[in-house]
Amino acid sequence: MCVESQYCAYSHVSSMLERTHMDWWLAMFDIEVYFDDSGTDAGTPVAVAACYVATKGQWDEFVREWDIAREREGFDVFHMAEFVAKPEMGHKPFCDWDTTKKTRVYNWLATIINTRVRKGFAHAVPKQPFDEHVFPEFRGYAQNHYVWAVKFMIGLLEEWRRKYNVTSPMQYVFDRGSLGQEQLHQLWQEMERQPDAEQRYGIVPDGVMFQNKAVFKPLQAADILAWQAQNHMRRTIMVGHNVNDRRYLHPGFELLRRDRPLDLCFHTPEQMRSVFEKAKAFHSKAGIWPWEQSGPIAGRPSDPQPSGV
Repeated sequence: MCVESQYCAYSHVSSMLERTHMDWWLAMFDIEVYFDDSGTDAGTPVAVAACYVATKGQWDEFVREWDIAREREGFDVFHMAEFVAKPEMGHKPFCDWDTTKKTRVYNWLATIINTRVRKGFAHAVPKQPFDEHVFPEFRGYAQNHYVWAVKFMIGLLEEWRRKYNVTSPMQYVFDRGSLGQEQLHQLWQEMERQPDAEQRYGIVPDGVMFQNKAVFKPLQAADILAWQAQNHMRRTIMVGHNVNDRRYLHPGFELLRRDRPLDLCFHTPEQMRSVFEKAKAFHSKAGIWPWEQSGPIAGRPSDPQPSGV
C-alpha cells in the first residue's frame, strides 16, 4: 500500500498553528498544501502558481529545521526576490551576504525542502498570449492568468490524490495579501459547493487560509519554488529557448529538481493559443465548455511543455 493512502482524516484538536507559537485553535488536517505566486504584478510577463504538499508531521519537522537555519544564519523571513536582488537594493540582511554565505544558506534551505515535502507543483502562464486569446466565457471560469494557474494546480493535486488513493481533506494555505486573494476566496466558495470537492481535491469548508509567510514558514518554501519557476520560464520560453535546455537552468532550481518529485508545467505562447482554440472546438462539438463537464478539473490543457531537465 502506498504511504499516501494511510493519511487519516482531520480532527478538531490543538491546531497546526502550534508550530507558529501562536495560541490559536482550529481544525487540524493531516495533509497541508502551501501555495505562493510569482509575477502577479503588472510588470512581469509570466504568472506562476506553485505549491508544496506534505503531511503535518513533516511540516512540523520542516519548521523546526527551518528555525535552526534561520537563527544560525541570521535572517527572519526568507523571500527569494529579496535574496537574489542586487546589494544596492538594500534588502537586509541579504544585501550584506557574500556569495559563499548565500550559497550555503540556499543549499541548506533547499535540503530542508527536499527532505520534508511530499511533492511540489508549479504552473507558469505567459500573460500576453493568455490575454490575447482568452474569450469572455473562459473569463467566467477563471478571471485571469493567476486564477487559472491555481485551478490548473488543483487539478494536478487531484491527479496526485487519485494516483495514491488519498481521500482525506487537506488544509490549503495561501500567502496573505496576494493580488488574487479576493478571487481565490470566490474560487473556494465555488469549489466548496461541489458535492465531490472533498473526495477529488480534499477541499472542505474552512479548509483554506490566507496567512503571513513570516508566521507560516512553509509558505517561504513555496515562495522559493514559485520564484525559480518564474525565473526559468523567463530564461527559456519567453526568449525562444527550449524549457528543457540545461544551459538555462538556474543552479538553485536544479537543486530543487534533482531526483525530486515535482510536477512542473510551462506553457509556450503557441500552447496558450491552443488552449482556447481547443475549448471553443469542444464547445462547438459537445454544446458545453470543457470546464462544465465532469471529471478532473477542466480548463487544464494536456500539452504544457514538460520539464525534463
